[in-house]
Amino acid sequence: MSFILSQLYIFLFQTGKSWIEESFFRRECVKFIPSSWDQHRCCCGRLMGEHSWQESCPPISLCPSPEQGMEEWSMEAHTKASSTNAYGIIDFQDTATRVCRAKYVRVAVDSKPEALLQLMLREWQMERPKLLLTVHGGSENFILPPKVNQAFSKGLITAAISTGAWIFTDGINTGVSKYVGEAVKLFGGHDLRKRNTIGITSWGMIDNNLDLIGRDVFRPYQPLGNPLSKRTCLNGFHSHFLLVDDGTLGKPGCQQGLRRKLEKQIQLLKIHPRLNQGVPVLCVVVEGSAAIVSTVLDYVSSAPPVPVFVFEGSGKAADLFAFLHKQTANDRCVGNVYFKWEAMIGDVFGVERTEAAHLYTLLQQCMDHRESITIFDSEADEQMATDAAILTAVLKGTKASPSEQLSMALAWDRADIAQKDILVYGQHWQVGSLEQAMLDSLVMDRVSFVKLLIDNGMTMSRFLTVDRLEELYNSPQGQTQRFLQHLVEDAKQTSLPTGYRLSLIDMGLVIEYLIGGAYRSSYTRKNFRAAYNLYEIFKKKNVIYLQDSRRFSSGSFTNQSRGMSLKKSRSLQDLHFFRTAQPYKSKVVLTHGLCGTTLLPCPFNSNDLFVWAVLQQRQQMALFLWQHGEEALARAIVGCKLYRSMAFEVRQSNMDDNVAERFQSYSLEFGQLAVDVLDCAFQQNEQMAMKLLTSEMEAWSHFTCLQLAVSSCHRPFVSHSCTQTLLTDLWTGPLNMRKNSFMKIILSLLLPPAILLLEFKSKAEMCHVPQSHEAMLFGLESVKSLPIPEGSVQMMSYLIFLMLFSFVVLVKMEDQPSVQEWFVILYIVSSAIEKTREVLMSEPRKLRQKLKVWFSEYWNKSDFVAILLFLVGLSMRCHADPFRTAGRVAYCLDIIFWFIRVLDLLAVNQHAGPYLTMITKMTSNMFFIVVMMAIVLLSFGVSRQAILSPDHEPSWSLARDIVFQPYWMIFGEVYAGELESCGDDPCPPAFFLSPLLQAVYMFVQYIIMVNILIAFFNNIYFEMASISNKLWKYNRYRYIRTYQERPWLPPPLILLSHVALAVRSIYRRFSGDAEQEERRSGLKLYLGLEDRKRLYEFEEKCVELYLHKKNEDLHSTSINRIRATAERADEMCGTVGEVSEKVILIQDSLSELDGQLGQLQDLSVLAVDTLTLLSASDSLQQEEARLAQCRHVLPASRHVLPHSWTLPHRGAEDCDVSNVRRLEIKACKSTPPSLLKGSAVEGSRRASQDRHAGVRENRAGKKGLPEAGEETDSRSVPVEDPSENWFRGPGRGSHVSSSQCNLGGGRTKTPSETPESSCCGSPISPKPFGTAHSKAWTHLYPSQEEASVEEGEEDAEREEKEEEDVPNLEVFVAYSNCLTVSDSDNDDVSPDFSQDESQPSFPSRHSSHWRKPPLPTRWASMERNNLMRLAHSIPFTPVSILGGEEVSVYFLEEVCSKAEPESSSVSSWSSRVQSAMLKPLSSEEGSLDGGLRQGSRMLCTWAQQDVLQPGQIYVVKAFKPEVIRAWQRYFHGSTALQLCLREIQQQRAAQKMMQVFNQIKPKDMHHSPRFLDVSLVLRHSNGQWLTIERNLIGNFRKYNNNTGEEIAPCCSLEDMLLAFSHWTYEYSRREMLVLDIQGVGEELTDPTVIMADDQSRGEVLFGPDNLGDAAINGFLQKHSCNLCCHRLGLKDLRRRPGSGGNSSETEERWRR
Repeated sequence: MSFILSQLYIFLFQTGKSWIEESFFRRECVKFIPSSWDQHRCCCGRLMGEHSWQESCPPISLCPSPEQGMEEWSMEAHTKASSTNAYGIIDFQDTATRVCRAKYVRVAVDSKPEALLQLMLREWQMERPKLLLTVHGGSENFILPPKVNQAFSKGLITAAISTGAWIFTDGINTGVSKYVGEAVKLFGGHDLRKRNTIGITSWGMIDNNLDLIGRDVFRPYQPLGNPLSKRTCLNGFHSHFLLVDDGTLGKPGCQQGLRRKLEKQIQLLKIHPRLNQGVPVLCVVVEGSAAIVSTVLDYVSSAPPVPVFVFEGSGKAADLFAFLHKQTANDRCVGNVYFKWEAMIGDVFGVERTEAAHLYTLLQQCMDHRESITIFDSEADEQMATDAAILTAVLKGTKASPSEQLSMALAWDRADIAQKDILVYGQHWQVGSLEQAMLDSLVMDRVSFVKLLIDNGMTMSRFLTVDRLEELYNSPQGQTQRFLQHLVEDAKQTSLPTGYRLSLIDMGLVIEYLIGGAYRSSYTRKNFRAAYNLYEIFKKKNVIYLQDSRRFSSGSFTNQSRGMSLKKSRSLQDLHFFRTAQPYKSKVVLTHGLCGTTLLPCPFNSNDLFVWAVLQQRQQMALFLWQHGEEALARAIVGCKLYRSMAFEVRQSNMDDNVAERFQSYSLEFGQLAVDVLDCAFQQNEQMAMKLLTSEMEAWSHFTCLQLAVSSCHRPFVSHSCTQTLLTDLWTGPLNMRKNSFMKIILSLLLPPAILLLEFKSKAEMCHVPQSHEAMLFGLESVKSLPIPEGSVQMMSYLIFLMLFSFVVLVKMEDQPSVQEWFVILYIVSSAIEKTREVLMSEPRKLRQKLKVWFSEYWNKSDFVAILLFLVGLSMRCHADPFRTAGRVAYCLDIIFWFIRVLDLLAVNQHAGPYLTMITKMTSNMFFIVVMMAIVLLSFGVSRQAILSPDHEPSWSLARDIVFQPYWMIFGEVYAGELESCGDDPCPPAFFLSPLLQAVYMFVQYIIMVNILIAFFNNIYFEMASISNKLWKYNRYRYIRTYQERPWLPPPLILLSHVALAVRSIYRRFSGDAEQEERRSGLKLYLGLEDRKRLYEFEEKCVELYLHKKNEDLHSTSINRIRATAERADEMCGTVGEVSEKVILIQDSLSELDGQLGQLQDLSVLAVDTLTLLSASDSLQQEEARLAQCRHVLPASRHVLPHSWTLPHRGAEDCDVSNVRRLEIKACKSTPPSLLKGSAVEGSRRASQDRHAGVRENRAGKKGLPEAGEETDSRSVPVEDPSENWFRGPGRGSHVSSSQCNLGGGRTKTPSETPESSCCGSPISPKPFGTAHSKAWTHLYPSQEEASVEEGEEDAEREEKEEEDVPNLEVFVAYSNCLTVSDSDNDDVSPDFSQDESQPSFPSRHSSHWRKPPLPTRWASMERNNLMRLAHSIPFTPVSILGGEEVSVYFLEEVCSKAEPESSSVSSWSSRVQSAMLKPLSSEEGSLDGGLRQGSRMLCTWAQQDVLQPGQIYVVKAFKPEVIRAWQRYFHGSTALQLCLREIQQQRAAQKMMQVFNQIKPKDMHHSPRFLDVSLVLRHSNGQWLTIERNLIGNFRKYNNNTGEEIAPCCSLEDMLLAFSHWTYEYSRREMLVLDIQGVGEELTDPTVIMADDQSRGEVLFGPDNLGDAAINGFLQKHSCNLCCHRLGLKDLRRRPGSGGNSSETEERWRR
């Protein structure tokens, strides 16, 4: 199938068609089948007009005919498939902080998973998955606990990024998919290819899916859907989307089947090309509905099972799985709690009992596979990291073998998982599985796994074989492999055929080519070549024998092997080589008895692996391998040299410059490592550090670290103090320079017996200094091995030679050589023999390589030219004239080279050496400037000579004349006499041009070129001055090595040393120790086995110390310290948060307990009172007792409670957990119109309950009061509305209603009933005590609205009706402990608390002359209990120092809604009520009164917890009294509170819509208007409810009113605000309209939200200024669409002929 798809892909590419369109389809419903619940809508979810009738006719009638019957809709029968028309890239518009784009495609539900996988891998270029995390959970919005959310988000993304996993979700912007998107946002990367988060969702469930239609398009997508729609939006932080289409609209779940098929197809992929393990799948469950249970069962019961990872604490299904998993940990049987489980499942999912029983059965079936289910509890103290827990669950749930688990961990590159769960004690491993894992780790560049396997006992000597090394070098690495083949071609000087397999011999040639010099790789030596060739023959033979073994038994195979051993016998020492090469194949003993020579075994070690890592450009692997094994210092130098040579090769081959720079940086890194390790070793032990420099290393071509550093041109290493100290010891030898003066040394040179006066170092002090070749040859010590006397003798001999040579060339040359000339001849000939010996004794094995190495030094080239020129002159000197004269001239030229050679002798000096280095650098770098000067010289010389000598004949002097005079002009000679005249000869034509050309030439050459050369030299000088000391130290090694390796006798006596060396070499050749003699060249220290072991231990200790120090420095950096401090601060914040939560929980529990105790005390008092009444002997005593109680209560005066009693959380009932939760959930939310509809229904329901609870009985009880002898005034008394108190001044009396108490008229509630909250959702919910006594209390103390229902006279029928409604009025201001106590039978009334006598009396229509009698003794205990509870709940009351009146402020806050999970957040009244002090201001800015409300400016003088800003001016508004009276018939209760709440609600609704408007408007619309926040205020002095908002300063403008009239816009802001009203009408589906927009600039206030009459259904929505359809019709007639409306895509509400001019004017305003 994959092959067919590949061929189809190639064919479509060649034909120019889109492979996506040919491979994927969409589904469209072609037959209308009416739905059972809506005859106008098809079963597919579409209307009739939304269908395509190309293949069938539309139905005539919506009702099916009887003969047709009820046809069931199916995708196969009623949809058609056509090529997909939606694929491309989505650009999400709401992500301003980062660019979020995703690829998408619309596919049919029956698409092939193979094609989908090919789409993702080829078209979308997604990386191959190594793990698939499929996330399932709730599709509706839910709230995750903070700890669970943090663990899920960070753990999921960390696991995905670290392993290269794909994440499957539903891709929508709700539920668990939204949490995944937030996790990607917080912890994911910005690279699209790294964000492999795939959303698989239903096409019909996507909001605005028509915007995505298009072929290979780039579509902007706004993920802000319609809140009234059932469809959802896509999440913007997914990288890819598969939009599954089954032909339906608005029906979820069609994608699940295709998603499961795609997961199974992905499981068939290989986790890595080198590994046979398939891609593992893990199901992650977070929350979830009932459908998740069957999904989990499908995963765990499949073959092979898919592990499931459940986040405990996320809710619903996840918590059920976690609980049942723990319950069945020890006992699988849970039948005893069957009914309990059914009830629990029914409560969690909200299903019936039958469905709960079915779900319980499915859960039990899931528990049968409980080993595949992992429960993760983020609250556990010892819980592992989430990502590690996820990967551990994958390993344990797949039931794979240890090798397969190791392969998965290897593909993920998670060595921590392998170390914790796989490489554990007791694990059974197959033979060779760990070696294969090591090979895979190296090829896949898994450094952590290589370290893990080495730590677990894997040794390189056992692992590395010839085959494995060659496999490592031939592993396909793309550009790296091509570059390696290029190096092989350069090393072999030939072209490689296609498919050539690199061998170890080829790699040896590459290593020698890169290191250069005399280095010889172990892969190219003769013994390795011979063993390698034998191994190749053996491998071919072994293949044949393995094939033959299939035909014969094991015994016959053994006989054949023995026969082969007899036929081809070889050395027993080869066994180690073959055993290393093939450790798990049959062991064949091969001996070699023909030639008698022994082939050395070739064991491999970590050095071979390190070189492989360097050549493969795997820097991190090379750095790790550098740390392990011996000779770490040498490995660092070799790595530096290899990378430097590779960078040079890249530049020479004109490859990518970035590659060369990368190689150079790697080289510098290894070079710095070598220097740092050497410095660490030198600080630990100086002698051992110097031994590291000069000890011979067999693995590195018998080189020393110092030789490698010099051949690598590692100047910082050679100039290190350790190296220079060693060179000083080599130069001074055993002489103790501190105790021997320079005069003693000179005297010992002149008088050899004076050597006895010198003092020498001990043998222990010289143990680190290598012996010279002369000392080893003759066994001499002391003076014979001193470079100082040797150098002094050499220098004195050379000076004598120069003096004699100068004498020879200065005097007359005779026919026969003189004595002085013979000495010169012998000196130069012996020097030539010494140079020949140096070439022949050098380390390279081939003469060509020896010569190449020798000629690489400048002074060797100079000596060769000088010797050759002298020998030529000598041969010519032996002949007669003119050859003798030519020979003498050769002598004269040759002495120049010998004099220049003196500079080399001065280079040893510390002061002269740096200057010689500068001269060398200047000379080598001035070449191109000299060439440019020569070009200028020739251009002038040729033209000048041609003008001055037009008739010159051809001759060699012509070339001399061209250059001669222009050259000397550079140095100032201008030949002025020749510029004036031509002398006696006539001037040639154009003679006048010669001076002009000379002037230009002198300017260019003398002024420009010479000054450039001077500046160049100056630059080189300053550049070299800073490093000249290092360069001199680097060159110092060569000088000392020259004298160290040279025989101590000077020429011509050096011939004696040559004879001795020749005799010794011949002796070693015949004794068979020639190679050992070859090795003993250079400055090397030969150590024994024990000394070498101690040296390696010291080196390993130094490396560990260096790495430890480096790690400490890394962790001690400022960034790491800040990071560690931030992590600790986060942990502390989390701990403090947990402690705070526990403290709050304890406080709530204590408050609840206190309330319950108070209720018990009250009930005890009530019991005592009841017993007192029952103890009366007759009805007269009972009547007296009842009347006595009434007399105590009825004269009560106006009751003003402290402001703290208004807090909803202070009372005993309010401390109940259910009440507190109900206050939080059912608080006033600005989510029109559903909330207001619900509140109206709730209010009507409660009023209905009150009416049915016995209103007539209460009315009868009230009428019975005057019959008992009490005087009451039934006349209605008009009362002033308290809202006028702040706005009419203190002169008028203010009255406070006793409705401030937490009272409410309602029927008696049984304990099983739940008290309802306020119908308006106010911040203070009423808590009626729930007895008939509360009705009587309400009758005695009516509210303000009830007291001011009418003015003047009223008829008796109206009064009687109002008296019937008195108990039914709801009191919305809740106080904490206003308890009522009376007998239900006798209708007694008694107060809860003592009245405040200082307050004036409250006039009432029932009684206007009551007086407060002394408090009865029988109520003292209840009063005491209430006061005690009140004392603990009263907050601190501020002292009014700055003046003003105290108020309570209720504010809205944004919270996540549990009742409405489809919305991200809602506005809810805060449970924390704060206090503030407000002081009226006399403003001169004009009146703030409007048509419905009065306004006043207030100064905030104090505020609790900054609920208001002290010193800030606010505007306080209250509804006018006539407005309150007019609306009392709609709001039975606190009318002012209801009107304030609706005013706040409609401003919050307009504020929400303005926020959405600002998000979706075009970016070039720069204005961002906003509505002010409005809070609710309760005035304590009179119980008045008001609204408060910030005062606006500036030019206040009104842009339209609530009737639809609008101003003529004059700026872009006004255009936008008028367009906003139009936009709200379209955005709300023409149900709501925001008008009456007014404010200062972009700050707006007092809007009006208009609701259509058919939407309000007769209910009061959005306050008294909601004019309904009249305002909407007025807006439709009066609104003129401007450019903003067109920019927002709004349709013109009306077409007028003259609208074009307005549009042009608007466009002109926007252009300005």
